[in-house]
Amino acid sequence: MDAMKSELQATLATFATAVRVLLEDMDLAYTDPAERALVARIRDLLHGQFEGWSIDLEWNRREDVVKRLRYGLSEDELISKDAIVPDLIVHRVGKRENLLVVEVKKASNKDFHGDIWKLRGMTEQAGPYGYTVGLHLVIDVKASTAPRSDVYVDAVLDEPLTEWMRLELAGQN
Repeated sequence: MDAMKSELQATLATFATAVRVLLEDMDLAYTDPAERALVARIRDLLHGQFEGWSIDLEWNRREDVVKRLRYGLSEDELISKDAIVPDLIVHRVGKRENLLVVEVKKASNKDFHGDIWKLRGMTEQAGPYGYTVGLHLVIDVKASTAPRSDVYVDAVLDEPLTEWMRLELAGQN
């Protein structure tokens, strides 16, 4: 296994551990809270797991500039596009050192297009953000499952890592 794949799996395994703990929480299954509450709980579970990195929710700035993404957009589309606000990021503030970007959806919300566009653009290594890896995570809290966990590397869906992550979330690796 090459070093890059090993590093990606280590990052994703840390994240998957937090998600598995979240999915075992019967209080969450009972209350079925909103996406923001789930992402906040994941962040709490990740506390101290990425030493030297910041774990932030809905971080909409890069230094003092609002985050925008032009990935695949024409100039007209770019003008009308809102700022991007990823659900969760693992990064070093003030540097272009971006490890993980995550977009979370509840299973009842099937509007994935914007999240996937954002993950492709934010993981594009030639782009302005260059996150090492991106994850599109779909959570069904009531069923205690993550029915979808697509992994993006350099703006492309990485099928082997996606399958690996699916197994990791199921506790089968």
